[in-house]
Amino acid sequence: MKKVFFYMALFAAMAMVNISCSDDDNTDSEDNRLKFANLLTQDSTSGVWEGYDIKEWKELGSWVDGGRHYVVRRFDRASATATRGIGRVLMFENDFLDNFIDASDFTWYFEDDQLQLTYRHSGWAPQHAEYRTEELVIRRDNFTGFLFEKTDYRYKFNYKKSTFKDWDKYKD
Repeated sequence: MKKVFFYMALFAAMAMVNISCSDDDNTDSEDNRLKFANLLTQDSTSGVWEGYDIKEWKELGSWVDGGRHYVVRRFDRASATATRGIGRVLMFENDFLDNFIDASDFTWYFEDDQLQLTYRHSGWAPQHAEYRTEELVIRRDNFTGFLFEKTDYRYKFNYKKSTFKDWDKYKD
């Protein structure tokens, strides 16, 4: 019985290794960047997402909640095959979009295995996240994950696809 169990465990381990090694989505490549950019812009040249950002920082090895804001974020690119572009983010007190806080334009691009966001607003730090890991999970209707400012500051977010169009109402 021990031999049967041993061989079953060995076979299962080999199968898992073979499956994970053949998964091309776990590598950084121009093709995977394009797939991610297509989801980010919803298979168009522009995609809009909205939801809550929760600021967190590390304190004594644990993440501490630093408050939340409702965010509407747009990603634009020049063509359907571009893997970089510009965007705009609006921050509100809540999901009623009635208490505007701040806004900034940003550039987005890939640097190795990370999606980078660089904001035009002078007080906002750049953010990054590994685009092909659990740090960023994007599907047709939702986009979740963590954007890191540094190793000890991050924004946890949960966005849904949006039809927001009132961009010109809000200035930075």
